[in-house]
Amino acid sequence: MPTNFPPKFIGRVQSGQNDASKWLALFNDDYSRKTGMRIFPGSLNLGIDQDFDWFAPELEAGLIRFNKAEYSGERDILLLPCRLSNLGGRRGFIWATTNAARDPTDRRVLEVITDVKLRDVCRLVDGDLVEVQLT
Repeated sequence: MPTNFPPKFIGRVQSGQNDASKWLALFNDDYSRKTGMRIFPGSLNLGIDQDFDWFAPELEAGLIRFNKAEYSGERDILLLPCRLSNLGGRRGFIWATTNAARDPTDRRVLEVITDVKLRDVCRLVDGDLVEVQLT
């Protein structure tokens, strides 16, 4: 296992397309059951300086797979538990569809979901830095 495990990423807050809010609201009970926490219906997009590989062997043990059949959705979902180190160690999850995880254009964006609207609670604006520690 690499010495930098579990990995840590520094991401810069950036605006998204507000698409996550629709799906996280529609299937909130399912996401809450899968993650063990109530999920705010929206994500925080973080631009990172390196490619993120959802399928890296060292991430496999922590990867949570959420099959579309489990929640009657349209896409399979991948989740990785994390802590937002510089936001009080708040617990959350990095979240992606399997399609997005395979798309090379999406590898420099992490979408974080948690129990609150991070922009409001932590007073975040585009350009702020957030430290994500995988757990």
